[in-house]
Amino acid sequence: MRGEGDPLLDIVPEDALREALEDEPKRRGRRRGRRLRPPTRGELARVVAEAVALYYGHPDGFPDFVYELLESRGFSPRRVTVKRIWATYEELVRRGVVGDRLGVVEG
Repeated sequence: MRGEGDPLLDIVPEDALREALEDEPKRRGRRRGRRLRPPTRGELARVVAEAVALYYGHPDGFPDFVYELLESRGFSPRRVTVKRIWATYEELVRRGVVGDRLGVVEG
């Protein structure tokens, strides 16, 4: 195995080379985490509609519930603002897709 192509491998001690090769897969796994993508407008609308059907509680906790659903569906909630969640909710109520179960949409 030694000396088959790279003359520098002949200089490196055998035990150090073995350790480095054993640790390489561990280091690769640490460098890259699974990146979650932000939801599209339609995906957010589906999650908000699902959240309306499942959520029972005060309207103040609704955005946090939507964030939890987004994460469980494999989306990154980092770029989804509370304002965007409420705007999506209001749009769904006005279009008649969901009812105003939280009682926050006027007129």
